[in-house]
Amino acid sequence: MKHKTLPIVLTLALTCVAAAPAGQLTTETLGPGLQHLVICRGDTATATSYRILFGVFSRPSEADQMLESLREIGVAALPTSDGIDYRIVTPSLPHRVQVEDMRSRLIDQGFSSHIEVQEIRQDLTHPEGPWKIHVLEADPRRIDVQVAHAYDAAIGLETTAALAVRRGGALAAVNGGYFQMEGLLAGDSLGALEIDDRLLSEPDRGRASVGFFVQDGTTRSVFGRLAFHGWMQPAEGDVIQLQGINRSRGPSEIVLFTPDFHRTTLTPPGGAEIVISYSRIAAIREGLGSSLIPPDGMVLSIGAERSAEILPGLHAGDTVYVQTRLVPLLSDPEDEWDRARYVVSGGPLLLWKGQRLEEPEKESISRVFYLARHPRTAVGVRADGTLLFVTVDGRRPEESVGMSLPELTDLMLELGAVSAINLDGGGSTTMVIDGTVVNHPSGDSPRRNADAILLYLRKP
Repeated sequence: MKHKTLPIVLTLALTCVAAAPAGQLTTETLGPGLQHLVICRGDTATATSYRILFGVFSRPSEADQMLESLREIGVAALPTSDGIDYRIVTPSLPHRVQVEDMRSRLIDQGFSSHIEVQEIRQDLTHPEGPWKIHVLEADPRRIDVQVAHAYDAAIGLETTAALAVRRGGALAAVNGGYFQMEGLLAGDSLGALEIDDRLLSEPDRGRASVGFFVQDGTTRSVFGRLAFHGWMQPAEGDVIQLQGINRSRGPSEIVLFTPDFHRTTLTPPGGAEIVISYSRIAAIREGLGSSLIPPDGMVLSIGAERSAEILPGLHAGDTVYVQTRLVPLLSDPEDEWDRARYVVSGGPLLLWKGQRLEEPEKESISRVFYLARHPRTAVGVRADGTLLFVTVDGRRPEESVGMSLPELTDLMLELGAVSAINLDGGGSTTMVIDGTVVNHPSGDSPRRNADAILLYLRKP
């Protein structure tokens, strides 16, 4: 077998020259129907400032509680993050005496004496930024859009650049949705993932998704929130509801594993697994785990708490019917979700059919994640169908501070989007053009991600 040698992938971080609030814009044509815009705006904080630090929290729920407690007593505070912990702080002030006086008044009101005054020079909360933004503006009549997963499986990790090059040399790409970062199932998507009409992962807590399909020679997109419906039914028996697909299984869950997942289910011993080949039960394995997944079938993995309930109705040789589908939670009168061949999730939904949404709690998004500035990746669509793929660099106060989700919504509106979602961000935020990373990822090197959105020039 011949092995294709991938080109060396370099990180290209264009420097904003004398960034100003009015901003700078450069535009590059990558091919017919695809423009690359680089937007530099804002101004770096140069003067020393001061603020109160109320605490450092590793759990977003605890940071949320502190933020809410301060709001209830009328104290202005906001979150900031380095990607690991959240810090709850006051807005910065130019003079230490102002902040020392504020701290004294808070202590007099019974607040903890452990709150501290910080002196800072580089401030991620600086209201003037700066920001470094990359935009891919795609003509839907000339650009094909696909979603791909690392190594063409449901688990595993690969840099967005390597994935774009390996998948037929995509002209451009951005990172995709949230995923499990560590462990045996690293790369398992935490949200809906559908590739070429094959469902690899179910939606997570009704979070936002975007789907792509081609209709009348034009790439169409659909935005919204999704739920999962899956079931198995023996030819003679009751319907068995499924809780998920291609992921770890809880003791009371029934999870379907398809050949896209891996060679085996990678499940621990316990429960039972129903091996299905050509729509018939080929084997029933109790207590063993890690069953081989037939290339022409699937495996139904049953948690230990459900085995006694389910197994008596199943027998080797039985014909079974299995169905999985994505169910829209928002209006879809034209059944566009049924036509989507590629689907990737993120969250939250920022814009939907011209309406600005500010309801992160509907997608189990923490308040601090919503309000803190992070590197961000987003995808949106204009009223005329033009697709927008956006990255905002962050965690580099001298270059780009990142954006809160309200700020990202403002940006998508400014770019003309009528629907938009937030994708995975932080160290995952990556934009690739011709195999080269063009933004400035916040880590030491581009992160290995689970999936990506790939853009191709449409062939005549």
